[in-house]
Amino acid sequence: MAHWLDKLLDVTIIARDQKTLQSALSDVAERFEFSGYAYINLRFGQTFAISNYHSDWQDHYFKSDLKLLDPVIQRAKKLCRAFSWSGETDMGSMSKGELAFFADAADFDIRSGISVPITLPNRGTAMLTFASSKPQLASDHEIDAVTAASTVAQIHARIELLQATPSVEEPFYLSPKEVIFARWLGLGKTVQDVADVEEVKYNTVRKTMEELRGRYDLCNNTQLVALAIRRGLI
Repeated sequence: MAHWLDKLLDVTIIARDQKTLQSALSDVAERFEFSGYAYINLRFGQTFAISNYHSDWQDHYFKSDLKLLDPVIQRAKKLCRAFSWSGETDMGSMSKGELAFFADAADFDIRSGISVPITLPNRGTAMLTFASSKPQLASDHEIDAVTAASTVAQIHARIELLQATPSVEEPFYLSPKEVIFARWLGLGKTVQDVADVEEVKYNTVRKTMEELRGRYDLCNNTQLVALAIRRGLI
């Protein structure tokens, strides 16, 4: 397994652009008989993945917001260290929703795997997973948690440096009214200012932005405006 980590660490050296990065990760997955890899970045209102999983699974995962149900992600957040998992043998007692999740994933050769989570600023999490079509991984896939975390942290830093384009990302949309309010806030206006300019009640603006923040689990209007700008919506 140390050899597997050595090859993964090599990715940070050879990945000079996104194409090379993804090719190298695919090569590691194939060499060690995994069915695919998935890097997922979980931040408030800005969740995205870089992966070679089947595109239908990626689309379904994000459109259905399965991160809220995914037992692997929930376990990663709880343990905050590398671990192996299996949809059939290692996840303990699961709900009907979790069983359905793994049943759907199995259709795309995702039955077991290794996940390495790392903590990001502002309560974010990034995680690299190598999935297998086997019901359970062999015992030789045990890993050193410290080495694994260090390696994935370097891959995360490389992805950030390359400003890599996601394979798929969390949907983010604004209604016309939300766009108008967010644009004014982005120009430095207060909620009261926006209400005055648009000739609406203060509570109309406040509740609209509050519901929008809740929809994407955002902390405040500053975070909301920053995300809307990054997505090119305002």
